[in-house]
Amino acid sequence: MAYGNKVKFHYDVPVYIKAQLAAAAKKMNMTATELLSRTIEEEYARVKGIQAEKDSK
Repeated sequence: MAYGNKVKFHYDVPVYIKAQLAAAAKKMNMTATELLSRTIEEEYARVKGIQAEKDSK
């Protein structure tokens, strides 16, 4: 579901991962959803960078 330019994720995530995500987010002073969003965006950018490198060779 979109909220402005933010996306709320609805995943069936195991409880132990939710706990780790919540703990890490708390240390970074953000919500677990924000941390998950940031992680997904960073990984997407990384993969796109790798694909661009392969395409330019």
